[in-house]
Amino acid sequence: MTFANIEAEQALLGAVLTDNQTFALVSDIIKGEHFAEPLHGRIYDLAAARISKGHLASPVTMKLDLEGDAALREIGGPAYLARMAGAATVSSAREYAKIILEAACRRALHGIAQDTASRLSEGGDSGAVKMGLLHALSRLPEAAGEESSYSLMSAVADAAKQAVSAYRGDTSFLKTGIESLDRIIKGLAPGDCMLVAGATSMGKTSLALEIARHAAFTGSGVAFVSLEMTRQELATRLTAQAARLPYADLRDPEKMAEGDFRKWIEASQKVAQGKMRIIPRHVRDIPAIHSAVQKCGMSFGSGKADLLVIDYAQLVRGSGKSRYEQMTEVSIGIKQMAGMLELPVIALCQLSRDIGHRDDKRPHLFDIKETGQFENDADFAVFCHREEYWLERQGPKANLKGDITEQAKIDWKADLEAVRNKMEIIVRKNRHGRLATAEVFFHAPTMRFAELKTPEMDF
Repeated sequence: MTFANIEAEQALLGAVLTDNQTFALVSDIIKGEHFAEPLHGRIYDLAAARISKGHLASPVTMKLDLEGDAALREIGGPAYLARMAGAATVSSAREYAKIILEAACRRALHGIAQDTASRLSEGGDSGAVKMGLLHALSRLPEAAGEESSYSLMSAVADAAKQAVSAYRGDTSFLKTGIESLDRIIKGLAPGDCMLVAGATSMGKTSLALEIARHAAFTGSGVAFVSLEMTRQELATRLTAQAARLPYADLRDPEKMAEGDFRKWIEASQKVAQGKMRIIPRHVRDIPAIHSAVQKCGMSFGSGKADLLVIDYAQLVRGSGKSRYEQMTEVSIGIKQMAGMLELPVIALCQLSRDIGHRDDKRPHLFDIKETGQFENDADFAVFCHREEYWLERQGPKANLKGDITEQAKIDWKADLEAVRNKMEIIVRKNRHGRLATAEVFFHAPTMRFAELKTPEMDF
């Protein structure tokens, strides 16, 4: 069974190569990937690239572009382009585009149905299979006939409605609980995706837990996907924050003072009341996470979760031959899941180790590991930086002779004291506003956050 209309593809390509203005009539409907014949898809993409640059796309001008294409050579070479152009009917191009898109949808649906049946026959969990099906369906090509533009009047009306709602305080934005950060990002809206990234030991998990803890204790339901830590480790970290006791002490409580142990017990009882559910590490692909978050919502009373935290994104399992392809799919899936579940998602990200070899170790977007898709899909990209960590490991600077003087030790101690217990929360991407740095108090042993008296610093 085939789902293709090769004649329609030939007719459309011929129309575009005959009259390049035809491209504007169909570019909102199809892309090269929608053609059943791979050669036709390459021809369309090459023509689109030439036209978008203001160059002519014709059988003659595209001859060199396709000179080394083996598939074209097998069916007659450049003469094939000339035959398509000679038989073209420009006036019917948009109808041809709709036929091609419909065939692409049918092929995609057929593949989705086969994949779904295969996963069910292999004993896959019905909830995860269902979510996988929904995600696959949401990636289908847009149906022909959809609006390709909206009037400025309707756009302004929608924007005004949102502004009035915000003015009245009727927004569903979720606050992080860190005031200096909230002043920059203004809160997280349903569908938003925020990356929290940082080098090792910078406190990114602590920051995510602080936000999750604040949400869970102010009435919001939190689903926390813990792909790196066990649920016991996560609970211990949350208790350390609440009790203001060092996390390391809670891992070995038999050596704790009686008063501290009592504080731990009291804090653990309070933490247990938080509106949070932990999704364990064996739930690690997008459809399974989606299904688990929906189930979490049922236990929250409201029927849905209000925040999803993923620790961390690069541990989510994705399909694809290369690591790049897998993580690109994961990034797209996380953003897609935020929209489908109508909640904000905080995804933690690891950074490249190269950051440790730079003089200025403050992270940038290009430091995110695996794929640039994380940067593209994120609404916010927030980086944790602790100069204290790097200074402690660097030590006093040696002079040109390799000696460490007393003055160097004094200077090092002064520099270290100036950044003691400080974290810079650097907002490198903010789709809805400005870029700035929130400098906050952070006590690493207890993972406790607080506001500093110093103002936030724009960069």
